[in-house]
Amino acid sequence: MRDITLVYLITLSLVGFFGCKDISDIKNQDMPFKKISSSYSGIEFSNTITPNLENYENLFDYDYFYNGSGVGIADINNDGLQDILFTANQKDNKLYLNKGNLKFEDITSNSGINENKGWASGITFVDINADGWLDIYISQGGPYKPSSRENVLLINNQDLTFTERSKEYGLNDGGISTQSAFFDYDNDGDLDCIVMNENQFFGFDPISFFKKFEDKKILMENSSHLYEQIDGKFINVTEKAGILSPTFGLGLCITDLNDDDWPDIYIANDYYLKDAMYINNKNGTFSNNIKEATKQISFYGMGVDIEDINHDNLSDILVLDMASSDHVRSKTLMASMDTESFDLITNKLDQHYQYMFNSLQLNIGNNKYHNIAHQLNIAKTDWSWAGLIFDFDNDGNEDIFVTNGYRKYALDNDSRIRIDKTKKDYNNKVPIEIKKKLYNELPSEKLSNIMYKNEGNLNFKEISSDSNLLEPSFSNGASYADLDNDGDLDIVVNNIDENAFLYQNLSVENKIGNFLKIKLEGKLSETFAKVTIYFKDKSRKKESKRVRGYLSAVDNSVHFGLGKVTKIDSVLIEWNSREKEVLYDIDANQNIVVKQSNSKINEIKKEKSNFIFEKINDQILFSHNENQYNDFEQEILLPYKQSTLGPHISKADLNGDKIDDFYIGGAFNQEGKLYLSSKDGYFQKTNSSFKNDSKYEDMESIFVDIDNDKDLDLFIVSGGNEFNSRSGELADRVYLNSGNGNFVRDTQEDLENYTISGKTVTPIDYDKDGDMDIIVGNRIQTKKYPIHEPSIIYENINGKLFNNTYNISPDFENFGIINKIITTDFNNDGWNDFIAVGEWTNIGLFLNENGKFRNISYENNLNELYGLWFHIQETDINNDGLKDYVIGNIGNNSKYKTSFEKPLKIFGSDFDGNGTHDIVLSYKYDGQYVPLRGKECSTQQMPFISEKIPSFEEFANASIEDIYGSEILDAYERKVTSFESIILINKGNNQFDIEKLPQIAQSLPILTSDIIDINNDGYEDIIIAGNIYNTEVETPRLDNQFALILVSDKDTGYNVIGPEKSGLYLSGNTKSIKVIDNENIKILVGNNNSSLDIFEMRK
Repeated sequence: MRDITLVYLITLSLVGFFGCKDISDIKNQDMPFKKISSSYSGIEFSNTITPNLENYENLFDYDYFYNGSGVGIADINNDGLQDILFTANQKDNKLYLNKGNLKFEDITSNSGINENKGWASGITFVDINADGWLDIYISQGGPYKPSSRENVLLINNQDLTFTERSKEYGLNDGGISTQSAFFDYDNDGDLDCIVMNENQFFGFDPISFFKKFEDKKILMENSSHLYEQIDGKFINVTEKAGILSPTFGLGLCITDLNDDDWPDIYIANDYYLKDAMYINNKNGTFSNNIKEATKQISFYGMGVDIEDINHDNLSDILVLDMASSDHVRSKTLMASMDTESFDLITNKLDQHYQYMFNSLQLNIGNNKYHNIAHQLNIAKTDWSWAGLIFDFDNDGNEDIFVTNGYRKYALDNDSRIRIDKTKKDYNNKVPIEIKKKLYNELPSEKLSNIMYKNEGNLNFKEISSDSNLLEPSFSNGASYADLDNDGDLDIVVNNIDENAFLYQNLSVENKIGNFLKIKLEGKLSETFAKVTIYFKDKSRKKESKRVRGYLSAVDNSVHFGLGKVTKIDSVLIEWNSREKEVLYDIDANQNIVVKQSNSKINEIKKEKSNFIFEKINDQILFSHNENQYNDFEQEILLPYKQSTLGPHISKADLNGDKIDDFYIGGAFNQEGKLYLSSKDGYFQKTNSSFKNDSKYEDMESIFVDIDNDKDLDLFIVSGGNEFNSRSGELADRVYLNSGNGNFVRDTQEDLENYTISGKTVTPIDYDKDGDMDIIVGNRIQTKKYPIHEPSIIYENINGKLFNNTYNISPDFENFGIINKIITTDFNNDGWNDFIAVGEWTNIGLFLNENGKFRNISYENNLNELYGLWFHIQETDINNDGLKDYVIGNIGNNSKYKTSFEKPLKIFGSDFDGNGTHDIVLSYKYDGQYVPLRGKECSTQQMPFISEKIPSFEEFANASIEDIYGSEILDAYERKVTSFESIILINKGNNQFDIEKLPQIAQSLPILTSDIIDINNDGYEDIIIAGNIYNTEVETPRLDNQFALILVSDKDTGYNVIGPEKSGLYLSGNTKSIKVIDNENIKILVGNNNSSLDIFEMRK
């Protein structure tokens, strides 16, 4: 029995150990939320905002006018009930005392909370004087001078009244403050403060904007501010701490991102400023690690929350943006990004790859993150503000709640054009009546808030309509807490021009799941203590933090949903002071109070990473150097560059030492390199033939005996998009092995005749004549994506290759854009078959029937499975003697969406008759096919569009036939029905079952792979990787920074080893991966326009 002084247990009488339901079983009467009326709750609050066009209080003159305000929940009178404080921009803030049973009393008038009230935005709580009572800190901004927007600190007088003392404490920050948080950043035992600010230089172009901050005084005024508490006063240490930087701060969260027991800072920035991920250097300074930790972020960063969504005890990061979920809104409201501006922001101004979508940064360990928002289908939630991660239904999975709506759409494209024209007509002196008319014409649309249920295994489902949350509004700040002390989390939302929402959570009443709630009483009110629960060989970890979402503060107790779990084996509480406490045998469905004073200092040993592979500095110094060519200059609507597909690595034992040698292809004007093994490692073997042929762009290569002289020759496919159609630089090449690693270019007449942009090659003896024939998979007519070129089967006759495709496989010629071909014998009849896949193609199974091929994909319905396929890996997943195949698609982490019912389509033609090729991407919306790309970029490619369809509203409501006329019906057309990577499980007799790869494997494009038996169990495992960096600027890059190891489950699927265990963190735009299985296994990773990554297995 534990000493009662160690822990105080409150067993809830309302909750027993009940049988739990899954949320999917809830009937209408079991809706998880119930809206509580203001007449019942007593909450009458609206953030009413009234524009005044005769001063600066309007959207034209103050960009942040409709950014809304927050809500804070905390127990201000220590009665065990959570109270609610609403902040307002122009009206009074309001404080509501919780009287129990979701009834609240408005105590605003006598509380003193509106002393020095200005344009109130964010709210947080802190016991700043350590008297055991929570004080209030309100961040203020508005279109006012600094002295009129100072933040306020309301000291709790312990009698439901407060006294404003911000100046006395040094916390009367005069920036355009949005939110603040208190934390002990230097671990000296007292609370410090971060004040997040907006920027007075909104509306400036990026170059002019950054020019302003050459003046350090102006920079300080427009930076977020860090205050260190010294002897009870807060001193500005922003510059000293290394966080002096311009901000457009909207989202703030303090957490220990790298698990080193020091608090870090995340600030989500609006506009073109990159987010700040300030990692604590443990010496009073911070370093912004956002570019090193992430590959891409949101553009208009808004609310932020940080929590573990996938039970790996690593904190993931949610940042909201403003991408429209509806086709019409996406075409009318969203501005386009041009290549020049994108390059300016990402490269010249040292910002980041930023895209106008929500981001969910999955923590993959080693302080690296992978944005999977598109895969989770949470990337587009409209103009969103608060994003909160919490377990609303107590099922043990963290869900996501999003607030929505914007009072006036100033970014409406048609309105923007009218306003710009009016300003020009009146020389920027627009009469007030005209200004009012334009203002009143701005679109306004209430949108519903959104709840995503976490169904586990990286699957989220929107359930807003099934949760009683589907009510259109202009919602901003939001918070959650167990307001009725029944064990589930209720929601409070602050709305513009409408009464606040209070939603009662009915999960406990509906007996959906068990819970455990832990209140942490630390030496400081803001403890940031970590709590880990252990049960049934599982663990869950959370951190106490108050400031989350948008401008708001939540109850900083730690709440665990437990699902059907009724007993916790142990609970570990870790305080930042290195004190810890362990509790054992904890029953579910109770509140536990843990006091830091009862904990003991105990050095907690962090587990060191013991990666399977380590990155090494090898003597192989190859770096792929991509030539400068902008595919988008001529093909504006191209989905991604066609000229950046290399390098490819091929391997073989060339010198008979039973160690793999390898060739790495070069880019245009870069020779490929051959590396031979020696007793001292690898050395580069110089070949003049390769140097002489540097004018080619190498694609795949293979070592194969072309001339039947018992040594391996080299076949290299030429490709690229920078060459003119049928250019001589597109000829494939054969290099004959003359011994000792020397290769000489061989004359091959048919190769010189068929100059086509290719990609892939495989050797095959299709006619059983003893020599190796060649199949080449070709891609596109250069500069005319997606129009494909014919692929070719070359028959080998006495060492010379002749195109024999028409005679042995005529339907293969017109298969489409081919990215991968492999030779295989899928029916084990002794005749070599082949499989081909590509972009906008199905999966081609070409059965060899006595030297001629027939595509039998229709026998398995593979002829209807169209993808953006890039790769094939032969394996035998279950060792049944039948060859299985992993087929690599681009995965589900793309902004593009498709299905069998609504396939994504692409059209190619010269739609405007100007002699250049045009592309139209299209998807199905409201029963008709509509353009995927917006009006501005489409008009850049085809200027006739602006004349035919002058307004964005018309374009948004037009089908592709409305825009392009009958020409679209006669255009080159292809489709995609799935983006998922799959496994073809061979059942024999040319029959295959289709299995999907695991969810995390669907988060990357599988461009490359190789076989490895990682656990030495005799079953083939597979390393997969791939990236597509060079997307058009409005499409997020496919830029994961890791490889995955697929471990055979010896049946029909794979388990996954991620980089946090394997150590396979990749550095670049990965195109090729090869396992060199010598004395010690090495992995070579070929990256486009970058150096080679080399990993070695730890012994």
